[in-house]
Amino acid sequence: MSITPLLSGRHGIGKTAILKDIARDLGGTVITIEGGTLKEGEITGLPYQYQAPDGSIAFKFLPYYAVDRIQRQERALFESLHGARTQGDQLDGSENRYSMNDIDPQDKINFLLSGVVKPVIVLIDEINRTENTVYRELMNILLTKEVNGYRFPWWVFFVGAMNPSTQNSAYATNEMDPAQLDRFLKLKVGTDVDEWLEYGDAEGIDPSILSFVRENPACLVDNLRELEDEEKVSPSPRGWDMVDTILSSESMLRSFFSDAENDAAVVREDMKQLVSAKLGSTVAAMYFASLVAQEKPLDPSDVLGSNLSLAEMESRLVAMSVAKRVQTCNLLLGHLKDNVGFMRLDASGFKRTKKRLSSFVSALDPSTKLLFAQKVAGATSNEGENLLELFYDVFERDLISALDLSDQTRRAIEAE
Repeated sequence: MSITPLLSGRHGIGKTAILKDIARDLGGTVITIEGGTLKEGEITGLPYQYQAPDGSIAFKFLPYYAVDRIQRQERALFESLHGARTQGDQLDGSENRYSMNDIDPQDKINFLLSGVVKPVIVLIDEINRTENTVYRELMNILLTKEVNGYRFPWWVFFVGAMNPSTQNSAYATNEMDPAQLDRFLKLKVGTDVDEWLEYGDAEGIDPSILSFVRENPACLVDNLRELEDEEKVSPSPRGWDMVDTILSSESMLRSFFSDAENDAAVVREDMKQLVSAKLGSTVAAMYFASLVAQEKPLDPSDVLGSNLSLAEMESRLVAMSVAKRVQTCNLLLGHLKDNVGFMRLDASGFKRTKKRLSSFVSALDPSTKLLFAQKVAGATSNEGENLLELFYDVFERDLISALDLSDQTRRAIEAE
């Protein structure tokens, strides 16, 4: 699975500098597309960066066949592995015969580490400060790695950058909806005074400036909330797929990092940060806690089926931590919402289910029991029926009386 990073942070915080450092370490280059300056119809080919007559770095789009550097590198790499091709058998229309995008991931890593391939990082900056038509074009390039039918070679990496676009943001931006954001790995870039001072020293910033910031760290950036990205992250199936790619790729990428950076504790913290960026800090914390937990929550089949005897189920619940009991309750609630309609088709089976559920509830501690009852009271089945009305006799009367139920639910329970 290909992952496209999206850097989010206030202006001037160093998003571009981060990418330039990465490219420099790999002997590559960064091409920056200023999204906010583009007009409709300007994206007519590949991004091309060159030195203007006045010495400044200029940028424009060119037809793919005119970007010599990309084609030369693709052909040289191809021929080093497959032998030379005839002069007339180079590029035909929009088909890129030298791309080799399907080679093994480990081969790609080896090419980058050996310097055979010099990566190109294409940064599309201010992606959310563009005209709507340009925004759609740039989003398509970021996510498909294609432009006008031309698919970029694998060693061209795309990164998006944006200013915070939440409702209270001070920036004039186009707000991305959750479906769009879910296609990226959004990384929030913040400030760290010590890291900036280290950067400033390496870049030769005037010592008087460094000294002032060291003595007055609050003067490095304005701490206005309106300049921060306060958007909440939520999990999704696509997000878990992306997390699987991140975690399974970590061991392959260690050659790019130092021994200190590959320290187990550092790697663990880095992975937590990346998973939090994709799924949210709460889900990430639960996931990593589950990796080291000795105990596991009960499966709904353990509670309602015949996998465990009632005594075994109660014994495991009593020995379980509160967090695992709550997790068991959540799994059970989801199962009941999805399957209670089928359960009721078998009257005798449904009676046995309610008996086991009653034993389960009785074995819970008072706080978890009340929490579970509250969740059941607020839940409905896939058929639209209130679960507490279906399972009211599972809970003690005094517990039900403590719940904040609607008059309709209370009448339905009392009518039974």
